[in-house]
Amino acid sequence: MDVITERKPGNIGERLRSAARLDPDRFPRLKLIGTKWAEAVAAKLNATYASPLRIEFAAISAFAYSASALEASQTQIALTARSPKWRETVLLTADARFADTVAEAAFGGDGRGLIEPGRPLSSVGKFFSDNALRAFVETGNAAFADVVPLMMTTDRLLTEAIGEKLDALIHEDARAFVEFRFQVTIGRCEAALRVAFPEQVLAPHKRALSVLPEEAPSIVDESWARDLEAGFQKADMKVSAILAEQQTTLGALATFQIGQTIALDVTMDSLVLVECEGQRLFRGHMGRSRDSYMIKIEENVDPTEEFIDDILAD
Repeated sequence: MDVITERKPGNIGERLRSAARLDPDRFPRLKLIGTKWAEAVAAKLNATYASPLRIEFAAISAFAYSASALEASQTQIALTARSPKWRETVLLTADARFADTVAEAAFGGDGRGLIEPGRPLSSVGKFFSDNALRAFVETGNAAFADVVPLMMTTDRLLTEAIGEKLDALIHEDARAFVEFRFQVTIGRCEAALRVAFPEQVLAPHKRALSVLPEEAPSIVDESWARDLEAGFQKADMKVSAILAEQQTTLGALATFQIGQTIALDVTMDSLVLVECEGQRLFRGHMGRSRDSYMIKIEENVDPTEEFIDDILAD
């Protein structure tokens, strides 16, 4: 006699969802992506920050989203990201120390003072946090490029009622996430940042994520590289010494004539600016050695200080 087993309505859907589950520990390439991602975003941010910020990939795990868990993590700012390739939402969340940590690096701090969480988010902190989170989105696209063409773009920046707003934004059947965790540090200032991808985004790419890419053998000829480096060191560069810069009107400029004397707001003790190919490098004092003028370099030019001075001058 045949035995007919009754199928419960939810069994097939539940089996399909279970098959789509993604255990990060079974996919080693995710950790490799996380490591390269941290290196890429650190390089991008430190190219503009006055002090180097250290970003490290900490761990990867699976979790189910809930507003209460988000509130328990002391999340102070969140950025959502979307893609034209899928309907789910990627979450980037940072704790209460994140804004002060990235601002400390941007303004040239050393992170000696331990920043305590709990302070409200300032407009400056919001600006640098938003900038850093967007850098994570941009470099994340590149980190996954060989496996998943994410094509992520930033969506919404949230700083208030984050759990409630995300709860309304995330669809009920897209609350299973794979989370990349990063440590962001300068000196004693340390913050946590999390980037969470819906499992539905990564699950179709399990095969590619389960294997590590083969390392190609180096094809660089070391002698050729040394010759190239030596050639670059002999390249001609234009160095300029600028005694003074001052503004004038177009009308005054039109009256300049040969033989006219122009008064400058400088003295013999003023520092002369030394540039190379338009890049300000040093300041120094002008002097003479026999019949030649000389520049004695006294200090380096701080790009951050120059940037702030330009803003204040405007």
